[in-house]
Amino acid sequence: MDLIERYLGAVRWNLPAAKADDIIAELADLIAARIEDREEMLGRPLSRDEVSQLLREFGHPLAVASQYHGQRALIGAEVFPFYWFALKVVLAIVAVIELVQMGGGLVVTDNFARAIAHGSNALIHSLLYNAALVTLAFAVIERTGWLDTYLAKWKPEELPDLGKLRLDVPPKKRWEPVFEIAFGIAFLVWWAGGYTIPFAPHDTDVRAAAAPIWAGLYWPVVALVAARILLSLIAFLRPAWKPLRAALILGCSAGTLILAKILHEAGRLVVVTGSDADKVAKIQQSLDKSLEVAVIVVAAVTAFQCAKELYQLWKERR
Repeated sequence: MDLIERYLGAVRWNLPAAKADDIIAELADLIAARIEDREEMLGRPLSRDEVSQLLREFGHPLAVASQYHGQRALIGAEVFPFYWFALKVVLAIVAVIELVQMGGGLVVTDNFARAIAHGSNALIHSLLYNAALVTLAFAVIERTGWLDTYLAKWKPEELPDLGKLRLDVPPKKRWEPVFEIAFGIAFLVWWAGGYTIPFAPHDTDVRAAAAPIWAGLYWPVVALVAARILLSLIAFLRPAWKPLRAALILGCSAGTLILAKILHEAGRLVVVTGSDADKVAKIQQSLDKSLEVAVIVVAAVTAFQCAKELYQLWKERR
């Protein structure tokens, strides 16, 4: 029939050339058998409209041909949950970085509308760019079959014990380590010069820059923040590793207190420059006093937080 030939021709057009003949022969037999069964049931030959309806039941030629191709989806159903989790984490980190940078711009600008528009544009572009990178990475994982190897080897014993320790607390508390990880990574990107947060009073040429003391503290700060990120990661994925968590808490707290002592002894943490000497001197004096108090507050909060976290670990053992 003309309709059947046109239908098979449309299917053939979208089939792999090496398999087209065999597939079309098989499909033609299926259609012929379906028509024969329908005619036997009705006791008469099928009309053109009835043949058309039967072919519609087989499906659109593109849909039928797609069944004979290899994998056509960019990310398959097995990989998608892993992709979705990684995408949310990456976009959360990117959003934190961009929002911090936007907030810094809002502090020093006198044109809030322009700053918000510029920050929003940068946020959208960064989110889309990183989403594309994550998607590309998981598309490669999908094609290489790396996840299949992982899924074949994973063991239930390796799963984190989240049920006992994490499902009995509010979701906000449960996800606190994730937010801490995001902010920690955002800080490290800023610390490495990935983005800047400008500081300058409105309508002046006054500028503030880090004092020389910070140059010698670059790697200690990186190590301290990285250790804190590791602590948050373990708290989220392996909360039962209490001895390691306690050691990291003590180490991070001790490192913070040592840094606070060094900064307190250094005195000047920020150097203010500008053409107006009187204004520069006033701002410098105000910053020196504020940062001196801030360092003391950070040390006190660190000691309190250390005691609090260790106490919480002790309670979890009961």
